[in-house]
Amino acid sequence: MWPVALFVLTSVLLVGAGTANAEDTGSQEELPDRFMIRGGAAYVFNADTTFGINGSSGLGALVDFSQVLKGQRDDFSWRIDSYYRFNPRHSVGFSYYNVRRKGDARLDADINVGDTTFAAGGQVLSTLDIGLYRFYYNYSFHHDEKVELAGSVGLYFADIGLNLSGNLTCTGSPSCTGLPQTPRAESSTLTVPLPSLGFLVKYNFTPRLQAHARFDWFYVDTGNFQGDMNELYLGLEYRLFKHFSIGAAFNRLDVNVKYLPDQGSGFNVSNNWNMLYGFGSLYF
Repeated sequence: MWPVALFVLTSVLLVGAGTANAEDTGSQEELPDRFMIRGGAAYVFNADTTFGINGSSGLGALVDFSQVLKGQRDDFSWRIDSYYRFNPRHSVGFSYYNVRRKGDARLDADINVGDTTFAAGGQVLSTLDIGLYRFYYNYSFHHDEKVELAGSVGLYFADIGLNLSGNLTCTGSPSCTGLPQTPRAESSTLTVPLPSLGFLVKYNFTPRLQAHARFDWFYVDTGNFQGDMNELYLGLEYRLFKHFSIGAAFNRLDVNVKYLPDQGSGFNVSNNWNMLYGFGSLYF
């Protein structure tokens, strides 16, 4: 798979560049790090999503997007990350990226999404669009020229858009009995807020070559809402110039949320994917 090869090649080049320039970049060089904005291309792969959207008639069955709707498991996108340091101890940050996948399937069995039943034998076109926003605050309890260790609190917002259109549908019943309507579409938009706790490690092999790792976690179980999330980010970055660097990273995200309000609607979403990220960063 060429994105994996590109990631490995970029990492090797970064390590080699840092090693080759270790003699030329002594600790006396002062590199800016108060404000950073990073952007680049992201390849999402091995994505798996299951969802259930409840209608007025009750709980909707879980649907596997890739298995049932023949949805894509990968996507090419762009991503942006940033942070601002108030001082060496305190910083705030923001990240955003969007993953959009499409499906085209002929159903082997009925599926219920909201108040619409898509009947077996019908053709269904689908789009699953997930935008992820993240805001966080870091407190660096150890920060010197070589290592930074920080704890983090954050808030994720996942905007989940689901659109399905089928040529064999019916409404008002848990199964398609009677005359189907042709065609019909079902759309749902969900916004899921997820608070998080995190831990951050940055290590400078040289003043210009830096590795960074971050882990964020969340779990809650209340009467109507259940959710858990964990995210792992591993990156390597080389400062080409005083204000500009290049790098590559691997990112893994797992999210499971279930919302079942008393009035009988609600949703159930489980999503995970892997990401390879090649980027450039500006520092001021």
